[in-house]
Amino acid sequence: MMATPANQRTDIMEQYPCYNTPPIKEALCEFHFKPKHDWDLTLPGKLQSALNQLGQEYTGKPHEQRVIAFGVEASDDQPLSLRYGERLSRIHLIAQNGTRMIGVGPDVLSVHLLHPYYNSSNSLPSGWNELESRILTALTAYWKVAEPIGIRRIGLKYINKIIIPGEEVRVEDYLRCAVPDVDGLPNRQRHFISRVEYVYDDSTLLILSQGLADAPPDHIGFLLDLDVIRETSDPIQEQDVLDIVRNFHARVRKAFETVITDKARDLFDVC
Repeated sequence: MMATPANQRTDIMEQYPCYNTPPIKEALCEFHFKPKHDWDLTLPGKLQSALNQLGQEYTGKPHEQRVIAFGVEASDDQPLSLRYGERLSRIHLIAQNGTRMIGVGPDVLSVHLLHPYYNSSNSLPSGWNELESRILTALTAYWKVAEPIGIRRIGLKYINKIIIPGEEVRVEDYLRCAVPDVDGLPNRQRHFISRVEYVYDDSTLLILSQGLADAPPDHIGFLLDLDVIRETSDPIQEQDVLDIVRNFHARVRKAFETVITDKARDLFDVC
């Protein structure tokens, strides 16, 4: 896979503030592949070995994520019956005490950075530079062991949790996308949740979800979830993926800076 020049990787950081304590609880990039071969249960082990060979170790104990589904079956001569099914969703390969993960399942690969997303005191790459590096390595390893035809769906998601001191807080003081006050309704909101899908000119989706979240006593918590997704019938090839992901990151970062206020930025300790 082609690497992106270092000077291009710094462009986004130069456009927007750097935060010592960004509110990111999880950043993840997910790929859905058009397969050449049937799913192989040995693939997670092969992927882990390939990652180690490329210099990124995921040596924690892998854990399975399974999906349970219920359904109703009916036929002309039989009464209704409940059908139960369980299947493997993906296996997570773990690194750094569970704060870095690779998820692999049938024709799906995901790369996760959990809190802390950015560490200003660490000499190793962190934040976007670390996520980009792990995406590059994970894709290189996956293409080696799975040999997919290409990628049919790419998603980049950032889950932010903004914690604000105070028992009563005006959401709109921190988020420009907050649910507005409406004349004739009480001006105190106990809970809110919203989801809006925006469409770019190239048909890429930006999904913005927000709502109240758990917080320590005498604090208010907001969730702000930004997800950029592209699906295509023409499979994306390995050499084109990283530029698309970098473009998605630029869109997520622009969206984040667009919807937060300066009062919110003060919470994140600008570098």
